[in-house]
Amino acid sequence: MSQRRYGKIINQNGEEVDDPEQAELMEEMGHLSGSNGRANGGHTDASKRFGSGGGRRDSTRSIIASRIALVAIWLFIIASIVFALMTGTRGIDTVSRISSAWGLSKEQQLTADELWLQGSGRKDLNFNTTFNPDDLTMTKDECDAFFPKLYDEIERSRKYYTEKEVWDKAYLESTCDDGWWPHARFVIYNNRLYIKYLKNAGFTRTEAAAALLHQAVSLSREKLPNVEFCVGMHDWGSKGKFSLDRRPEQEDLWLMPDYGYWSWPEHVGMYNEMREKLAKVDNEVGWKGKKNLLFWRGSMKVGTSDREGLMETAKGYPWNEMKEIVWGDPTKGPISMEDHCRYKFHAYPEGNTYSGRVRYLQNCAVVIVTHEQRWIQHYTHLWNGEWGHPDQNIVYVPKPLDDDPEKGILVHVQESDQMVRNRAWERLPEVMDKLLKDDAMAQRIANNVLKTFRDRYVTPATAPCYWREAIRAYATVQKYEVQLDGTETTYENFLLHGIPNA
Repeated sequence: MSQRRYGKIINQNGEEVDDPEQAELMEEMGHLSGSNGRANGGHTDASKRFGSGGGRRDSTRSIIASRIALVAIWLFIIASIVFALMTGTRGIDTVSRISSAWGLSKEQQLTADELWLQGSGRKDLNFNTTFNPDDLTMTKDECDAFFPKLYDEIERSRKYYTEKEVWDKAYLESTCDDGWWPHARFVIYNNRLYIKYLKNAGFTRTEAAAALLHQAVSLSREKLPNVEFCVGMHDWGSKGKFSLDRRPEQEDLWLMPDYGYWSWPEHVGMYNEMREKLAKVDNEVGWKGKKNLLFWRGSMKVGTSDREGLMETAKGYPWNEMKEIVWGDPTKGPISMEDHCRYKFHAYPEGNTYSGRVRYLQNCAVVIVTHEQRWIQHYTHLWNGEWGHPDQNIVYVPKPLDDDPEKGILVHVQESDQMVRNRAWERLPEVMDKLLKDDAMAQRIANNVLKTFRDRYVTPATAPCYWREAIRAYATVQKYEVQLDGTETTYENFLLHGIPNA
């Protein structure tokens, strides 16, 4: 008879030898099999070890396999529930999560980016992230990945104040008190927006710009630097301020997104809502259903020279659908912005400076026809007017073939009796002839408008991305430490009570 020990056999000669079957069983069952072996121990003969003992091992293996499978199923269910709960909170960063993420080291606390990954299950944000045009909480990595060509104007300003001008406290004060329309003075401190003063700039421009900036700051999931600056909300900017546009020679301006990204209640309303209306009409009509006309409605009280030149040049042509708006006259009133999508071609003459309508037109599949731009917005470097280019997304009327000063249409200079000759639209008829004869080319340009602008660079997500990057760049040239001095009020208190002692 052989006596079984823990993984061994004592044969009839009293010698201890390995039991290969017992060793195999112990390896598969761990200490459980060893314990059972020690507990049941005793003497056995070869027939029991190779016969009924094998049956018991098979039974034990089945039980263990079943239990392991059951545990695996429960673990999968629990993991699925946890993942669903985590992804359901995407974009919702509580105050405690944000403050702890910023206040502790990486070893102590997850960073904001890691919280995003943990909450969404998304990885490799630069390369494999689903784009959401309405996401106002994008990180720098996401903004860089989705809008890689957005920041040219920011880099230009940063370079100017690195190489040509020093942005110290004295320079800040000079920009905020130069007598040229400083409409607001903002402080961003610990990712909160403070207001030192705010003036109305006509309609609700300044308030809308402040709301847009607050949105960008308060929804940031990353720490922003502390900065202080002034903004100007008139059609043209001045020294060192954040402004809506600039002339090419105005290198000392910082550009900001148009306030209409928040809302333009006097004429259009909330941007997101208008985008939905524009898309609805555009989808209903389709390219084939649009009218083959060059459309424009606008006031002749602003941008008089270019607008008079446009109207005079287009007179008598069958493709002309352009009229002046006379406020208060129901027969000469505007049409809804969404109905602009019903026309294939849109003239875009600048007004006092840029015209706010262009971004709304870029939410439709249309061909925008314009003259050479005199005013630069934060994203006009993305306008591609190169004829025949596969990515062309706008049409520029070519310059006249000569520089004869006696040619051109006599037009007024901005609400005055002074007359000048305007040739900006002189070659408009040949442009329209080309577009009307080649509908495939026109449709390609219109599709590029959707691809480049509606679906990417004029989406709501671009405004906070741009503002946050501008704040970061501005901080690199700012030569002073920002501190709160008690003269500011939080944006939230401003909404409720205005600015104390203002």
